[in-house]
Amino acid sequence: MNARVTALPNRASRIAAQVVDIIETQKLRAGDSLPPERQLAELLEVSRPSLREALHILQAQGLVEIKHGQGTFVSEPIVAQELRAAVIAKTHDLNELFDAREVMEVPASRWAATRATKEDLRTLRTTLNQMQQISNAQPVDYDQLQVLDAKFHLTIVGIAGNRFINQTLGVLQDVMRLSMETTLRLPGRIEISRSEHEQILSAIENGDGELAAKITHQHIYGARTTALNDAKKRSRS
Repeated sequence: MNARVTALPNRASRIAAQVVDIIETQKLRAGDSLPPERQLAELLEVSRPSLREALHILQAQGLVEIKHGQGTFVSEPIVAQELRAAVIAKTHDLNELFDAREVMEVPASRWAATRATKEDLRTLRTTLNQMQQISNAQPVDYDQLQVLDAKFHLTIVGIAGNRFINQTLGVLQDVMRLSMETTLRLPGRIEISRSEHEQILSAIENGDGELAAKITHQHIYGARTTALNDAKKRSRS
């Protein structure tokens, strides 16, 4: 992202690159607002007219949206918008949805093993504990279980710190919602998923990226197989 911004050889482009750094450092996502103009100009130690020019550069590139009277907001990249539209339109089949998860989540698990903080690990552990409570309850709240399942995986992706993946987290969440809804309710899947989640977290806690990636691949492959088999049964009935 920075390379594209800094290609413009002027002061405004340098300020634009600084704004992008703030977005990434603060882990702002699509829809989040940037600091007010005055505060942002003071933070960057630049004039407000120069800052406005920089923000217009970013808006032209689709990185931010300036809403008069409201402020400046992080935009969802065009590629993410197109992916979201395709997911919502359900133009992707189950195999493609699981392919998308595999491409993003397997390397993310490997990276997370070297980057996770104590707070990240606490968040993952808390999420698994919440999932355990829900899965032990009767009746099982599958909708909430699905939300927490997605949160577990999305947290790992976020820990990885890959800028492109972080920019498309919202789309990945939609992908996960569609790919999970056909698996969590199936017999035995909760227990298998729970065991694999524990193994993934243990590998990340131990800093073993290769093992984390291996189990994540196994986890997604198992969910894919279960979902496809269920889809075949439904099509025959």
